[in-house]
This record gives sequence, structure tokens and C-alpha cells, in this order.
Amino acid sequence: MTIGFLAAVAFAGIIATYGLLTMALWAGQLGLPKLDFATAMTKYTYGDSYEGDPPFLMGNFVVYMNGIVFALLYATVFEAYLFGTPVIKGAIYGTILWFVSCSFYVPVFLREGFFLSKIHKNAWITSLMVHVIWGVVVGWLSPTL
Repeated sequence: MTIGFLAAVAFAGIIATYGLLTMALWAGQLGLPKLDFATAMTKYTYGDSYEGDPPFLMGNFVVYMNGIVFALLYATVFEAYLFGTPVIKGAIYGTILWFVSCSFYVPVFLREGFFLSKIHKNAWITSLMVHVIWGVVVGWLSPTL
């Protein structure tokens, strides 16, 4: 594993995360509920540390770091166990991340219900869409071992 490999994977994670955040905020234009991952992560991660609202950019930082870490996990571990073209592998990986997030992380840590049920009855669709977009971009751009 070289610095060039790590940089390329990190770049893929950053571009994919930009796509995830952008489509989550644009979802309202498609008739789906809009999701603001950065604000949610800001409040969850830093909310108790500030009087008032914590800086929004800190939530973006956390989301982008998650995007890079999960892209590195894809490129170094999970890609070898998935099937199909790189784009299909990425879409499958994004779907797996969505399922784990919506069935464990969201209800247990964010307390937003299984599959975002406390946000909106169709929020799971937006979440699935953006996780698949993230996965497709990572599968397309990321080198693998």
C-alpha cells in the first residue's frame, strides 16, 4: 500500500461524499425528504461541547472523514468479497452501509428510529439513494488492492 494508493482512495472518498451530501440536500427537488447529514453529525458529535449550536463545518468534517474511512475499507477489505464490475461492487457496498446505518447506527445512536422513521416515512429512500450514489462513485474512482 503506497501513499499514492491512499491518496487516490481518499480522493474517491471525498468526491463520493460530496455527491452523497449534495444529493441528500437536493432530494427535495425530487419529491423526497431532504436529509442534512452534516447538521446531524454536528449536533451528535459536538452538541454537548458548545453552548448553542456547534459550528456546521465540524459536522462536514466528520462526514467527510467517514467517507474517507469507509472508502479505505472498501478498497482494502470489502471489494475482494463483492461481485460484478467496480461500479456494481460500489453500489452493493453502499447498500450494505445504508442497511447497517439505518438498522443500527440511526436508531441506537441518533435515536431517529429504524430506517429514519422518526424523520419522515420516506426518508429511507433518500438515505438509500445517496448511499448507493456514494458507493457507485467509490467503486468507479477508487483503486483497490
